[in-house]
Amino acid sequence: MSHEKSSSIHMEDEKVDHTIQVEDESDEVASQYSNYDGRFGFYYRNKSLIDHIFVFCVCTGLFIPAVIIHKEGNVLVLSLLYAAVVWWLLLRHLPTGSVSGPIAAVWNGGARMIDRLPKMVVRAIGYGIPPVALILTAALRADDIHGTRGQRLISCLGLVVLLLCTIAFSKNRKAISWKIVWTGIFMQYLLGLLIIRWSVGYDVFQFIAQQAENFLSYASQGREFIFGPNAVMVHGESIDFAGSFAVSVLPAIILFAAVIQCLYYYNIVQSVVASMASLVIHIIDISGVECVAACAAPFVGMSEASMLVGPFVSEMTDAELHQVLTSGFATISGSVFLGLLSFGADATALLTCCMMSVPCAIVISKIRFPELEVPLTKGTAVAPAYKDRESNAIHAISNGAIFGIKLCIVIIAVLLAVISLLGLTNGFLGWIFNFYGVEISIQKIASWVLYPLAWLVGIPNQDLMPAAEAMGIKFILNEFAAFDKFTKIQATLNPRTALLTTYAMASFANIGSIGTQISLFLTLAPDRADAIARLSFSACMCGAVSTLISACIAGIVS
Repeated sequence: MSHEKSSSIHMEDEKVDHTIQVEDESDEVASQYSNYDGRFGFYYRNKSLIDHIFVFCVCTGLFIPAVIIHKEGNVLVLSLLYAAVVWWLLLRHLPTGSVSGPIAAVWNGGARMIDRLPKMVVRAIGYGIPPVALILTAALRADDIHGTRGQRLISCLGLVVLLLCTIAFSKNRKAISWKIVWTGIFMQYLLGLLIIRWSVGYDVFQFIAQQAENFLSYASQGREFIFGPNAVMVHGESIDFAGSFAVSVLPAIILFAAVIQCLYYYNIVQSVVASMASLVIHIIDISGVECVAACAAPFVGMSEASMLVGPFVSEMTDAELHQVLTSGFATISGSVFLGLLSFGADATALLTCCMMSVPCAIVISKIRFPELEVPLTKGTAVAPAYKDRESNAIHAISNGAIFGIKLCIVIIAVLLAVISLLGLTNGFLGWIFNFYGVEISIQKIASWVLYPLAWLVGIPNQDLMPAAEAMGIKFILNEFAAFDKFTKIQATLNPRTALLTTYAMASFANIGSIGTQISLFLTLAPDRADAIARLSFSACMCGAVSTLISACIAGIVS
């Protein structure tokens, strides 16, 4: 998009109302019944307040006995969940600005104090804190089972090398916003500390991971009804067929798609994403659509995250489009997350990597493709768009299940094609090099190429080859094929190897995903076909670099 096109864009009231503002159903109901005098008139005139009081009483009635009895369960997580519900209910009825006003006053007051300091002092502090914090974290901690000082310092070196390589390939190095770069890296470092090193943060994410693993058992109930028992007896021998990919993984994906669509119907996904985006936009200086796409990607995946900002695609700058694509490639979706758990992947590591990759994807994209124009949603907290609202929850669940089936068909088709093509290629290479007495395969070639990257991430020397081979399979094929191979051998590897390799592979950055993203974006905005095709490969590489940097950060703080 040119500067002339950017300057000519106006946010018309009708368009803003359609794409930026999310309709608040409770407010609509309250205004509809504000003068209602029929049966149960008092209830309808105060419907929102009464409903919220009822929810508060129910939650409190369940929370207090649970804390007192406390036979089983994580009280910390339960307390945080209860606090979040109460906080949300309070925000619905507190006067506008009663919470955001004081926060903004403190934030702006701190900003004014910083502005009074000499610019050189501000720059020295702002640009100096992140590298000093990372180096001290790596150097001061004693050796333990999670790594040695030397390995952590190698992870620091890997972070620097990956950033320098990205800067070297930048489209315009003079236009790079170093404020965004250092803010994003420091934000990722803080997330790593809060999630990996802080016991409370780790317990919360471990609890979420455990619930995700339990989610698989719920999917198995529907699977057993459709396909029968998980194992059958043949001549006195038990034959387990539930371990196959189609039977064990795909039902969980269908169930997750149905649940997510139901959450869409009740505006829960949109509210969570919008809240996260409104926070991120005050920390990192990017546009509203970039914030929404970055925050949504770890939950719903690259396709759904792109659809949430679909109405804006035609008006995005090239840098914005590159950022949205990168955010999708840098994480995995909830459905794929569940699928990887069935292979035995570390659930907590997958979750933490997806969260840490959010700021990292922003940083890498803004280095590779700096913003040279003025985005339409610059500094605006954009709420996710959701046009196709279902009639009721059952309709939403049905649509979600249908979408899940389509997703499963796509996954099966892609896996069938890429794994078969890999076998064909390996067969051809084996036939050629057999004349020379050399055994070679795509996996071996990938492991040789990625061997230096595996070392830079901080993986122990004795595990470099298997880790590099798994990373190569992930980048060439996809995450399912990579985790299928890696989880079979991870028990024999160093715990640090298992953690960092999981981080390095937890993304959609592979060749097959490029075609998926191009197809989706061409559907959303056919007029941007040239830009989408031109930026997709670059965004995929940036997504891969983002996961490698997340692995480096994990290697430093773990």
